[in-house]
Amino acid sequence: MIKHWQSAAPGSLMLFGEHSVLQGYPAIACAVDRWLTVDWVRRDDDRIVIVSQLAQHETDWQSLMPHPQLTFVMASLLWLKEYCASPCAGLTLTIRSDIDSTQGLGSSSAVVAAMLLGFEPLLGFQTQQQRFNAGLSIIRAVQGRGSGTDLAAAITGGVMMLDPVKEQITRIADTLPIVSVYCGYKTPTPTVIAHVQQAWQAAPVLLQQQYAWMGEITQQAVVAIQQQDLQLLGRYMNIAHGLLHGLGVSDAALDAIVHRLRATQGIIGAKISGSGLGDCVIGLGTADIAIEDALILEITPNSAHVQELR
Repeated sequence: MIKHWQSAAPGSLMLFGEHSVLQGYPAIACAVDRWLTVDWVRRDDDRIVIVSQLAQHETDWQSLMPHPQLTFVMASLLWLKEYCASPCAGLTLTIRSDIDSTQGLGSSSAVVAAMLLGFEPLLGFQTQQQRFNAGLSIIRAVQGRGSGTDLAAAITGGVMMLDPVKEQITRIADTLPIVSVYCGYKTPTPTVIAHVQQAWQAAPVLLQQQYAWMGEITQQAVVAIQQQDLQLLGRYMNIAHGLLHGLGVSDAALDAIVHRLRATQGIIGAKISGSGLGDCVIGLGTADIAIEDALILEITPNSAHVQELR
């Protein structure tokens, strides 16, 4: 019986398909080289002890008391309790992360992916699809809805496409040159979605057409990535940002960052990453000069994983 093990999952960035993925169109995301790790130690009692940068919490399997700073951790443990046919031993979890949760790098999905991989010594091996299905149910239990695109990227590594209708993940590349600039603030995704619905309630047909165009751009971006045509991909990025701007989820600060990136030599295209009204802007390419406030992100081909510790 393994008594001490570690699981880890990468952060992620949305590349294409924000908003339209919730309407059944594909999305593209990538895993970035920022990691969340969980150290797992079996206990001799039924206590659950969680130590993290956000909070420290102690409960037990019978109650699994929630904690406002550990919602995805506790939702994952609740899923494990419901999945297991017999009670689990107690656990001490130590969570460490170099993913900045304020910068739109998929920290919540990384938590869920790392938790699911950490369950494997307790449950046995799960397939990639089983992990995704379980993780999506956990995310939706917390948020109410969600496509799971960030989760899929954390599970697979590299650059991947999600078909939300089939819930099918396809890895399409190992890497892309990406920079990310955080705008300094963030609007919760459910709030942004509600904003879009209210803004377009008088023109639902046009809204659906916007989503269809986004879906088509995403499909074309998949081809460009597979063919390693960065110039064409950058053009698609610029078009995708225009569609997001038309949807009403860009603002003056985000547009300013987009135009600053596009004016930087070596950057081929730029757009919002994520739901918008804050969060990040991404640029495709390798800048010839330093970009203020930019993160130079390396896309990791490595997926979420688990290993025994002695």
